[in-house]
Amino acid sequence: LLLNGTDHDNYYHDSENMLQRREKTPLENIQVVLLRDSAAVELAVRSADVIVTATNTTKPLFPGEWVNAGCHINGVGSYTPHMTEIDETLVNRCRVLIDTQEARAVGDLKHLQMKTVDNNNIVGLLGDFLYNPRNKNDGEFINFLPPSDDSSMDCTFFKSVGTAIQDIVTAQEVLTKAKDLGLGIHVEMG
Repeated sequence: LLLNGTDHDNYYHDSENMLQRREKTPLENIQVVLLRDSAAVELAVRSADVIVTATNTTKPLFPGEWVNAGCHINGVGSYTPHMTEIDETLVNRCRVLIDTQEARAVGDLKHLQMKTVDNNNIVGLLGDFLYNPRNKNDGEFINFLPPSDDSSMDCTFFKSVGTAIQDIVTAQEVLTKAKDLGLGIHVEMG
């Protein structure tokens, strides 16, 4: 599912064209849904096991009540205090893993800083989790987040505001995969 947040039809067609041009993959049943089509968005969100948001919106993309228990959300678009992709209702239902301490101040999470009750939502930093050898078993992650005593937290949320090291590692992985698949054009630089 590709949610396109623009009102411009040419972006919708660009998304459709992108999907038609790509090679067949295990994800061949991708469909484009415009955010302005709230019924289609609601259906998509209610049926999702994983939701990834990557926008620069200042308003939540959908009501948190639409998200099923057990869903995991990756929020990678908002990175300032005024940007918000995920609403407070959903964030309050989530155990949250963040990439940097700065993520606490972005719009999606800033309300957690103002909570007067115990704030058990943010459970840790991604780097600490990845570094901890207790979280690995023969190279597989076995304990995504520590158990919660709070049954109202029925979803998980990874909030990323981005760091240079993530960009470098991601670029290297993409480059390696492209070379393995024989994709792209080699260009001499200087």
